[in-house]
Amino acid sequence: MKRRLYIYQENLSEELIQLFEALSKNIKIESVEEDMITLLDEDYYNEEPTDLEQYHILLVEDFDSMVTIFIEPYQNNPFVLGKDIKEFIKTLPHNVYHFEDLITYIVLKNNIELKEKVRDFISSKVNNEVLHTVREFIDNNMNSSKSAKKLYMHRNTLNYRIDNFIETTHINVKTFKGANAVYMLYKF
Repeated sequence: MKRRLYIYQENLSEELIQLFEALSKNIKIESVEEDMITLLDEDYYNEEPTDLEQYHILLVEDFDSMVTIFIEPYQNNPFVLGKDIKEFIKTLPHNVYHFEDLITYIVLKNNIELKEKVRDFISSKVNNEVLHTVREFIDNNMNSSKSAKKLYMHRNTLNYRIDNFIETTHINVKTFKGANAVYMLYKF
């Protein structure tokens, strides 16, 4: 499994390119454009993955560099938003973003095209029963017992479906950030 990392910096500096070239033997530069570096990360099985949040802090504090980083979820196939996301992350505040963060911004900025692509991505990964279960779980304040009662299913079945959703979409709806992203995606 692999993922891509997108690093945006207005007027991309040579120092930034060199920093990311030396990042890890499993993370390689795939392309460099005028203001965007795309890295290919094949470091999925590493027990101690590269902490990109710390690199972001280093860039901001030590290099006084305004950088936006988007980290795709690990996938076997190319990530569905890969090409479309490059322009979108240029509009975001400088920070490190994961998939859940990006979904929230897509909804807040009312990017209808990207919203539909994220919904299509989720629909391609899970069936309607799993999606309905997850949405009901979120609507019931992430309370498994209450959700299972309302759905007339065993709590273990509910938990199995939620775990299946998390594993296949890489959106952890057991956390506030993940649940909020899915809630916003389907409500607004």
